[in-house]
Amino acid sequence: MSKTRRSPSLGLIVLAGGLSTRMGRDKAGLPWHDTDLLTDQLLRSQAYPFSERIIAINRPYTPHELPAKLGRTVHLVADSYPGCGPLGGLEAALHSGTSEFYLVLSVDLPFYNFAPVPDLVKLLRHQPDLLAVIPRTENKQDQPLAALYSRQLLPAVADHLQKGEYRLRRLYQAVPAAYVDESFRPALYLNINTPEAYEAAKGRDANSCRQVPVVTLTAPDSGDGKTTAATAAIAELTRRGYQVAYIKSTHHIVTRQKIGSDTDRAQKAGAVSVCLCGPADVPEGLSKEDYILALSQQQLADLVLVESRSHGPFPRIDVTQADTGTLVDDILFLTGYRSSAI
Repeated sequence: MSKTRRSPSLGLIVLAGGLSTRMGRDKAGLPWHDTDLLTDQLLRSQAYPFSERIIAINRPYTPHELPAKLGRTVHLVADSYPGCGPLGGLEAALHSGTSEFYLVLSVDLPFYNFAPVPDLVKLLRHQPDLLAVIPRTENKQDQPLAALYSRQLLPAVADHLQKGEYRLRRLYQAVPAAYVDESFRPALYLNINTPEAYEAAKGRDANSCRQVPVVTLTAPDSGDGKTTAATAAIAELTRRGYQVAYIKSTHHIVTRQKIGSDTDRAQKAGAVSVCLCGPADVPEGLSKEDYILALSQQQLADLVLVESRSHGPFPRIDVTQADTGTLVDDILFLTGYRSSAI
């Protein structure tokens, strides 16, 4: 008979002390859901009854936007080993904490919803010797910054830091650890390290609130290849089984669709519906961008591609800057149909 134990006390550690060198600004303070990334993550953490919440951060942070009850569970710590990456933040948090185990999260996980936590804790009950539980996503990729760690690891963490070994992988690979398959929901583990990734995450998030997701293909000038990119994307998306609607924003007065026109090309590429939107189509008092978005939500399709130089809804892809080889996958990410890394 396998031995079990009671559920250990579980705290939350948010690692927010990184230098954010690739982002070029503090990731914890990035605007997200009418607040910032760190505060939003703490608000989301209410999905699980953590015994405490420790923020490893090396600069001032005042959790004034948190409900009072949640705020009382939060306290801040600064690295004792500055400049040592996530392991330095982990050491400071484990040193100050009192829980038996911690869910350790990087601050730049905007889509993490805490749904995996109960199953991770269940493993601890059935395998009492574990000191770490590591999720794995696509291609068996470890997610050590969304994992459970025992406070018993504090001496080992300090030893690694003193020896100059800062890789978290070296820590958990040397102790009893379990690996949990999370390949069915990899979007939870998407992190944002660059301005481009941040914009992509915002676009995906915007589409999650829409009945029909939308992506605008744009370019600075006429003749830069918007229609060519759109029709190629429609053809490939259709081949993959998606129903795509196409909206063309134009500055011309719309009369009727012509053979060989952009809408005709889109229809021949497989679009299930095509629309032209000219200045005369926009109701008084409504911006063209808002009208196109409203029009997109009336389409009976899996997703809508908008072609526009300046009036398309967010998110937008500039086809002159995009990688044509990944354009379709980028569209599927922004519409929520694909969870590949940003």
